[in-house]
Amino acid sequence: MDAKIYPALGKIMSEVGAIEKGQTNTQQNFKFRGIDDFMNTLHGLFAKYKVIILPSETEAIQERIDYVDGYGKPKMQFRSRIHFTFTFVSTEDGSSVTADGWGEAADNGDKGYNKCKSIALKYVLMQVFLVPTADIADPDKETPDEIPAGTPETSPTTPTKSDDKAQALSDALKAIAGAKTRAELETTYKKYLPILGREARFITALNEKANGIKQ
Repeated sequence: MDAKIYPALGKIMSEVGAIEKGQTNTQQNFKFRGIDDFMNTLHGLFAKYKVIILPSETEAIQERIDYVDGYGKPKMQFRSRIHFTFTFVSTEDGSSVTADGWGEAADNGDKGYNKCKSIALKYVLMQVFLVPTADIADPDKETPDEIPAGTPETSPTTPTKSDDKAQALSDALKAIAGAKTRAELETTYKKYLPILGREARFITALNEKANGIKQ
């Protein structure tokens, strides 16, 4: 008897529509599709074609990172990386196929594991079913217009390219030097932390400035 899992997955793929990037990461200002979007879209199709998913954890790595916030207070964060295998099973004949993926997350409490599982599942579903977005164009194809000569440049409100750390560090150090209150330092810390992390010059400048500002 032919395995029924393969045609079932093919039918799900043929019927799944686009899942829009309808959610916004306000910290780094980008659009994304969350795991809830995938579950809401795919649940009915999985039930229709009698497919379930069984997750299993195969490897886990967790690191504790200690850092100092914009007020000079010690903080800690847990960064987790977990490798999962997801088994797609046909409930009609028990045939199955597996797909695996990594989930990576940072959290100050106990939510890192759940974040990792959600991220890994989301990307496995995205890749197995080639789930399209509703985007009209690929933003990576767009090139910013050149700034005309003599036009003053303005710093972006939020760093948008993770590979532009040098520029982000320069902007952050200028903001720290010009800060007059601890509230301004906290804003600068939250703004540049996603791209700079615990970069030594960034953290040192924050601490020195915080020590020099009166309470």
